[in-house]
Amino acid sequence: MAPITAAAAATAVAAAAALTALGYRTTAAEALRDADLSGKVAIVTGGNSGLGLETVRALARAGTDCVLLCRNLEAGQRAAEEVQPGVKGKLLVRQCDLADLASIKACAAGLTAELPTIDLLILNAGVMALRPIGTNHIGHFFLTQLLLPKMKAQGTPGRVVVLSSSAYMFGRLDLDDLSFERRRYRPWEGYNQSKLANLLFASELARRLKEEGSAVKAYSVHPGAAGIIKTNIAGHISANFCTTCFYALAGPFIKTPSQGAATTVYAATAQELEGQSGAHVQDCRVVRPARRGRDSAAAAALWDKTEELVRAALERAGIA
Repeated sequence: MAPITAAAAATAVAAAAALTALGYRTTAAEALRDADLSGKVAIVTGGNSGLGLETVRALARAGTDCVLLCRNLEAGQRAAEEVQPGVKGKLLVRQCDLADLASIKACAAGLTAELPTIDLLILNAGVMALRPIGTNHIGHFFLTQLLLPKMKAQGTPGRVVVLSSSAYMFGRLDLDDLSFERRRYRPWEGYNQSKLANLLFASELARRLKEEGSAVKAYSVHPGAAGIIKTNIAGHISANFCTTCFYALAGPFIKTPSQGAATTVYAATAQELEGQSGAHVQDCRVVRPARRGRDSAAAAALWDKTEELVRAALERAGIA
């Protein structure tokens, strides 16, 4: 065996230090670890604000061509214009309303025909307190189903990154009433359920892809150890004394959007995750989910139920 030189040892130590340094305060740019992603294509839902915008910014600076999927096309264009200076990758903006299956289908058809490849699909968009299961889970599920054939046919490594939250630990799935049509609707209960659905969807997707022998991998992400990131996801919750006090007390623990996006970027690009499809990632490291996040039977049942709901909605809307 050839002796290890001092230079090689120093390089190894530096690489190890860079890896272990990733954590709670890591930014999206730091999570990339100077990776060159030229030629890669990423689709980011909700790419016009908050964590989505910071994810786009970091990936595009590393050379990735990014497609921002936004409900409001004008907002998306403004965001792209803000990010464009200083990035190497191209930025495209496409309209997609995750609460509208017709919009999702039209968008996916356009992307499949337009894009040379789809290397990364980052399911970032989310709403809070507006019966979020449709946008947060069902819309993303349908979009993924439509884009996966292209990703799998490429035969090259690809990744689906699904944003969940520590809120999944408080979530409870009611497969007979996911949309709270019979139950009394409580905003936080709905949000928690949707985040549990996100995690279980990524887990079941990873299992199915592995079973098929696909080169595409799937991961779920919790953006922060305390889940406290000041973005506009809570924009539908009115400001009041309690929320004001909450942000005042939580100040020392609040992540910036760039710090919040770090784990998304890490899950999308870190080579050490290649053999860990299905992993749940938090603060740029793999963590073991709580028990309800590891329920494989619930994950499979949710997949089947979501397929059923999508089929029924398409039939009602007359969408072939």
